[in-house]
Amino acid sequence: MLRSVILVLLVIAVYGEEQNALRQLISKRGPVALSRAISSCKQGRRQDCEDCSTVKICSYDQTALTSYRCQDVDPAKPYCTGEGICSETQEDGVVCNEANELCPMNSPGFYPDPSNCTRYLYCDSEMLGYEQNCLAVNNVYNQTTAACFLKRRSSDCFQVDCKNSRNINKWFVYTPFPQLYFLCSSNGAIMFKCPRETDVFDLDLKRCEFECREAGRFAHPNVRMYYECAFVSISKLQKFEQTCPPLLEFNAKDQKCLEKKNDLMS
Repeated sequence: MLRSVILVLLVIAVYGEEQNALRQLISKRGPVALSRAISSCKQGRRQDCEDCSTVKICSYDQTALTSYRCQDVDPAKPYCTGEGICSETQEDGVVCNEANELCPMNSPGFYPDPSNCTRYLYCDSEMLGYEQNCLAVNNVYNQTTAACFLKRRSSDCFQVDCKNSRNINKWFVYTPFPQLYFLCSSNGAIMFKCPRETDVFDLDLKRCEFECREAGRFAHPNVRMYYECAFVSISKLQKFEQTCPPLLEFNAKDQKCLEKKNDLMS
């Protein structure tokens, strides 16, 4: 009997040490993803948390009827806690920050929410997203400046309703900043970013392609080739792909094809 008691105590001690080590690891890494149950509403609740930021309204048979984001109702209280109550702080014991589908992979920085032109987020190196809102009335987010500005035209507000069934599984270019593009999935928008600043996403080819923004010659992924941008009318630029003569490579600095040894010496 005594041996059994001692064995139980040892197991409890080891489990406690493992849990403490896990807590220390989490505290060193910072915020990590922790999923909350998103099944039907808990029995006896007419209001509940769908996730860390979303309140869902429930019927008596525990069916979720509709939902809303706390941040959309009150930006100062973005977290859903307890029985569907929006709060300024996260619920104790629940870490809500998680990898956000609006964060392009390995590209920390500020990004738009393509479903709401008044909302944006900061993505860190682990693709954790920290959402923010344009607080001033009639302001929308500008990706170029990573700040909000006064909307003067309807075109200043670019947004796509990914909940619309017609948009599910369709690709879109984020028009104000076409280096960004996204897929409307059943879980919302998934954001991507072209690896080169000179590239934009081609909806037909489903890949990033060089875009002419000014006249001149520009580097091509193939060093023996280059892009030539030329005006074919007063306002229209057209892209041409050119190949260097044999034994020559394109030199972006000089904007022409040179012998490889000259390129190394420059």
